[in-house]
Amino acid sequence: MLMRAATTATAKAKGRSKGNTVEEMELLASLLAGRRERWDEFVRRYERLIVSCTLKVLRRYGALFSTEDLDDLVAEAWLLLLRDDMKKLRQYRPDRGFRLASWIGLIATNSTIDQLRARVADSRPLDELADGLCVAHEAPLDEQLATSERAELARAALAHLSDDERAFVRDCFHDERSPEEMARERRVSVNTIYSRKFKLRDKLARILRQMEREVAA
Repeated sequence: MLMRAATTATAKAKGRSKGNTVEEMELLASLLAGRRERWDEFVRRYERLIVSCTLKVLRRYGALFSTEDLDDLVAEAWLLLLRDDMKKLRQYRPDRGFRLASWIGLIATNSTIDQLRARVADSRPLDELADGLCVAHEAPLDEQLATSERAELARAALAHLSDDERAFVRDCFHDERSPEEMARERRVSVNTIYSRKFKLRDKLARILRQMEREVAA
């Protein structure tokens, strides 16, 4: 009897260590029931996990990133958890063998991968803009419009940038100057150049999407 009791107690302890704690499930139930005041508690519990999963994806893909990039990607994961009345959290099923922490980690991982893929896809319009940049800066406006739609697109998109941003785009994409050379000239690190290139791609992609929406409206 004592042996069976000890074995049962050990099995239960192992189950608790591998599964969810009562506190975790109670916290999740409270959130899904609409008690949003417990969101801060939820964030404190899983913040390190989400940051860790995001960093693992970035390192796995060899992505260059700044602290701001990391913050943005982590924020996207949190937004995904909140989106559509916490749809992703409502899809969690403890009876399928996943711990809640594992489920949240999977969501953060997939969110980061999706964001990286989207940023790579969004970088393509900038490469096309770079092709038209030579025309946009070296020919009269009427000739640009007549000879290259990409030049017009480049001119319109670049008009939304500051003088410094336009100079950076010309150096990086039109003149194809090396990151090392640009870093020396601007007295910043090479990683800063890569980070700024990454952000400008995002910015121009957003500008292009907005322009497309305005044309379609």
